[in-house]
Amino acid sequence: MMAENRRPYERKVERRVERREKFAYVLDYLREGNPLDKHKIHKNRPFAQLLGTDYFMLMEASTIKELQIEEKVDLENPSFGIKVDFIISYDDLTSVAKDTLNRVIKKIIEEKEKLFVEFFNKSEPLTLKLHALELLPGIGKKTLREILEERKKKPFESFKDIEDRTGIKNIIDIIAERILIEIERKDKYYLFAYPIDHKKPQATQQQEIIYVGYLEKLK
Repeated sequence: MMAENRRPYERKVERRVERREKFAYVLDYLREGNPLDKHKIHKNRPFAQLLGTDYFMLMEASTIKELQIEEKVDLENPSFGIKVDFIISYDDLTSVAKDTLNRVIKKIIEEKEKLFVEFFNKSEPLTLKLHALELLPGIGKKTLREILEERKKKPFESFKDIEDRTGIKNIIDIIAERILIEIERKDKYYLFAYPIDHKKPQATQQQEIIYVGYLEKLK
């Protein structure tokens, strides 16, 4: 539960996993299992490493069906034969999964363009001195002012519209870089990814982690 005196974005994340992914992309498929995996059941059985499309959760799942890297799967559809066994951290990913991760993140961003555009239209300050948009790599005070001024005139309609009206380049790459920062636990703020509490964020010694969850709010 959120404390009454906290704003929505100041909510601490509970240790138990409350959210579930419906769809995911395959980051790696290990037909023979992986003897180096820390989970005993995956050392010699087929399993896949996955990235969820709603909360960017990293998962390991048993599967009776051979999967293709970058394949999108329905985790609730029995025909896929997939059972999520563990929520994992970035450090648990195989080298193949890490190499696939950025491409899959960009696919998800493209699929959810409307939601991310709404983030540009409706995002708010996180503190008196920090706006949510400033957490995107390369967005400083000057660019922030341009975005806020433009969205007052007219809401943004697409990534191209944002780029044309603000001069920002490669918005998909910028958002992908931010999501990767959150997946790797390098900041205490989580605009998009749901922070599973495997360990404290690398970039802060504070125990509090702040899940903003814009994609969840804007659905």
